[in-house]
Amino acid sequence: MPYLNITTNQEVKDKTQFIKKTSETVAKASGKPESYVMIVLNDNANMSFGGSDAPAAMLDYRALGLPGDRQAFSDTLCTLISENLKVEGGRIYISMTDSERQNWGWNHSTF
Repeated sequence: MPYLNITTNQEVKDKTQFIKKTSETVAKASGKPESYVMIVLNDNANMSFGGSDAPAAMLDYRALGLPGDRQAFSDTLCTLISENLKVEGGRIYISMTDSERQNWGWNHSTF
């Protein structure tokens, strides 16, 4: 149920390794089982942040329940992106959405 969509104007060379590392990080930081974590990566996107095309990223995180310490969660995700994609924290936005169970479909039903 944790879903993280990453859009960046950076190129990710080893997408498989980056997605694997991101999945592990999200599972640990969210306290949710990795078996439910979904990661989507959109790299090489045409992006502008503050009128500049310098390295940037937009992260869209959705789950059934958000981590209690959202500041620590934000720090974890920003660190992951900064270290792996060379995007400064000030050029990363993170949207966090707490979804209601009846609005989250899975396996022909909802949670």
